[in-house]
Amino acid sequence: MRLPISLAFLLGTIGPAFCAPFDYHSVRGREARGPVDGILEGELLPKHGTSRTQGMKNFGEEWRGGAHLLWDGEPGQEMATEFRIEEAGIYEVSAQMTLAPDYGIFSVALDGKIVSRGIDLYSPKVSIAPPVDLGKLPLTRGEHKLTFKLIGANPKAATFQKSRYLLGLDFLKVINLAPSEPPEAETKESPEVLAPKLTVTLEEMRPILATYCYGCHGEKGKVKGKVNLKKLASSQDFLSRIELVGKAAETTTFQEMPPKDAKQPTEEERRKLAALFNGYLEQHLRDSGRLKPVVMRRLNRYEYNNAAKDLLELKGDLYPLPEKVIRSRGYFNPASGRFPDTIQVSNRALGKNQIEQHILTGVSPFAIDLQAEHGFNNQGDQLSVSPILLESFLKLGRSIVNAREFDGYSALTDTLYRAPGEKDHTAWRLITEQRLRPFLERAFRSAIDNPTLQRYVNFVMQEVSRHGDYPQAMKSATAAVLASPRFLYLTERKRNAAAEEPLSPYELATRLSFFLWSTLPDKELIASARSGDLSQPQVYAAHVTRMLESPKSKALAENFARQWLRLDQLITAVPDFDRFQIYYSRIGCEQWKFGLQTMAEPLLLFESIMVEDRSIMLLVDSNYSYRSDEMASWYKDTIPFRNKGNRNRFNTGSQRFSRRSLDSRREGGVITSAAALTMTSEPLRTSPI
Repeated sequence: MRLPISLAFLLGTIGPAFCAPFDYHSVRGREARGPVDGILEGELLPKHGTSRTQGMKNFGEEWRGGAHLLWDGEPGQEMATEFRIEEAGIYEVSAQMTLAPDYGIFSVALDGKIVSRGIDLYSPKVSIAPPVDLGKLPLTRGEHKLTFKLIGANPKAATFQKSRYLLGLDFLKVINLAPSEPPEAETKESPEVLAPKLTVTLEEMRPILATYCYGCHGEKGKVKGKVNLKKLASSQDFLSRIELVGKAAETTTFQEMPPKDAKQPTEEERRKLAALFNGYLEQHLRDSGRLKPVVMRRLNRYEYNNAAKDLLELKGDLYPLPEKVIRSRGYFNPASGRFPDTIQVSNRALGKNQIEQHILTGVSPFAIDLQAEHGFNNQGDQLSVSPILLESFLKLGRSIVNAREFDGYSALTDTLYRAPGEKDHTAWRLITEQRLRPFLERAFRSAIDNPTLQRYVNFVMQEVSRHGDYPQAMKSATAAVLASPRFLYLTERKRNAAAEEPLSPYELATRLSFFLWSTLPDKELIASARSGDLSQPQVYAAHVTRMLESPKSKALAENFARQWLRLDQLITAVPDFDRFQIYYSRIGCEQWKFGLQTMAEPLLLFESIMVEDRSIMLLVDSNYSYRSDEMASWYKDTIPFRNKGNRNRFNTGSQRFSRRSLDSRREGGVITSAAALTMTSEPLRTSPI
């Protein structure tokens, strides 16, 4: 498949000079990392059968990550999971289990060999068990299967659902007793992917052009394809025909010219030709490729939630977010560089579980966040800080800080909102300044000048004088911050159109955080912006890596990819009831439709590419996908769900999605996915792209 030259540069498939093609199905920017300190979190391990994630924060703080893997079964049944070893060796393996009144007795096998017997997990109360030593074991590189077999129960144990018992696995600890030294980091680019950049002149390239190009494109009046390269006698001539130069760069780089039956240039000559054409493209961009000014835009509902949640250090979201299409805890761990093979997904649009309760009493997502055509955010002249808009956001901010759950929901209750112990109100003013300066800096993503700071400090002190309630005064100031245009809008300072001006460190931090995380810069990023270090390439690169490895980077799929792929259109897609009955879980229930299950497939593919740092060409042509068993039936069977009637034809609550190799290249990528094809079809007929 041939890509436009500009897209090829974007994808990293070619450099400024010619480079050999590579297998984008297998290429990775980095390999998967081993577990931190040998810890494999139970809730992140592959789940089969009745295995699922259970939150444990209500039982105490002893469980890593606040959750564990929970399984239930009858005596004789097994709980199986898998983990991967990156380096062969002798490993010390142990399991951190949970104890509870209805837990059973288990034996443990690794790759089919018993490594422990008679592990009794009964306890009269829920607690953490002593570590279970599974021994020092030789493990090869690759996947290993761990099996817990329910062999009985303590006489004191209660049953779960009449005849079943439970198992809880907090984490596995797998320690390599003799790890090899890590290899030194590569400091040079792979020659197969990026060739060294060449600089050539038109004069030195004329002989090569005459040998391989002019014969068909300008010599003796011969002009194939209406392309006359010989007529381009100067650099200015090339720059005036930049579209032609782009085509020449493309055909040269992908070895489409000269034709196969013509004399071929050597690899070095071809690299020089590509360097000549690409050099003119780069010069054109430098001379005339001024970027349009960045248009001010308002935070959308998803970004507002994330920004307010992070600013106020809340335990969770402000309000229900339908934008969070995939509801599944624990599977997204980008720092590992490994995406799970199996994921239990609760999709907000599957059907029965789509109704959510308010999280903070009285707080609702702002209804004025209307998205423009194709699902993207409103921009440009449509944005204005009207009194009605300002009042709406002020009301929203007040509803957040005045919600009855707020004090227990925010980590700032005992810091930002705590009344100073000093009796002297002059000291209160100084303390308020010290508290508000970093708070405002992060909220507004910029350095805070003294007039701005004093305006908010004066407001707080006036409220204290009026009502005598310092925490409430600070909450009122917070509501004003949340309604401020400096919080609500992403803006950048005006620049001289005739000059190149770099982004300020704060502007760079804002762009980075709202693209990768859809939220405010965190304290580390703000600190780098404040010091100016963020403008240094190595510091910037380190932050990009850190942010991509953070769980917050899930926002790339939830906010960017969801809008980019226009997946929200699946909610309103309604194929004809009579002609496509299998599209609906039950007749007469429009909201329970199979198309909504397909939303997860392209998003899981996107996340796997991001987490494993794979080529984005897989979005066009992948050799794997993530599908549930019901989706596999939809793709493969002539009549999907053949044995199901008109009621509960498919699961509308949750699904287990597994990574599956694809038999045909027609199925790979997002364009031919069920989600994309459903969105582009008419109610009465399909409309393939």
